Amino acid sequence: MRVQILSMLIENTTTKTIRMSFDGLYLGRMDTLLSLLDKRFPELNLTSASCEEVTMVQSSLVLGEPQYTSSTPTAMLANRTGIVRPWNSKQKSDYVRTPIPKSGLRKIWKKMFENDMTEMLMMYTFGGKMEEYADTALPYPHRAGVLYQVLKDVGFRDQTSDTTPVSLKRIEWLRSLEKLLEPYVSKNPREAYLNYNDLDLGVESDTYAEASVWGERYWKRANFKRLIRIKARVDPDNFFRHPQSIPIFSTSVSDM
Repeated sequence: MRVQILSMLIENTTTKTIRMSFDGLYLGRMDTLLSLLDKRFPELNLTSASCEEVTMVQSSLVLGEPQYTSSTPTAMLANRTGIVRPWNSKQKSDYVRTPIPKSGLRKIWKKMFENDMTEMLMMYTFGGKMEEYADTALPYPHRAGVLYQVLKDVGFRDQTSDTTPVSLKRIEWLRSLEKLLEPYVSKNPREAYLNYNDLDLGVESDTYAEASVWGERYWKRANFKRLIRIKARVDPDNFFRHPQSIPIFSTSVSDM
């Protein structure tokens, strides 16, 4: 399940409201899903009009980019330059392990009203099979105990760069939202998702203490140290790298 949250103006007014859209993927037939949801969540009153049966490959298009529908030819998946629209934005992420109270949600909605409607929150639900994997079972540690992942995003599509005064104001707003969310998200460490690279956390650190600020948030401590050992063995020259890639250190990770 994916929930998209935006702020927008109520039609023909200058008053803002919160708009949520829900997308879900069920591996099975529509009639089975409707029967299941009627038992589990009868208050949704979900009907076939809200569902569409597609192949798994079609779902990659429909859920991947909002401009695509089930009628979009799947050959688009082979178009490396045209399938994804350019999206200049600043992103941050969090993982939620305990339900956010209504009072917290009200603070988040109020904060969203302070921006210029270029922000977006995306919540991706976890649970199910992922509950069976311990943090250290695989490099990606954010599984057991996670309710959902949160993507926080501000866009600059209407700007010439991310350094214009308007863009910088949006980035500062995003950082203030990050601070507001602190009581409601995971702690020790405050977990983050590597694929939403957040360079605010630090880059290309020379010491483990510096690298752990972002490394332990992406991987957690045990996994991060294991990945450093593996990196030292398979890529000692640090050929494969980016600003927040697994670092190489001159001292053994056991000494850190």
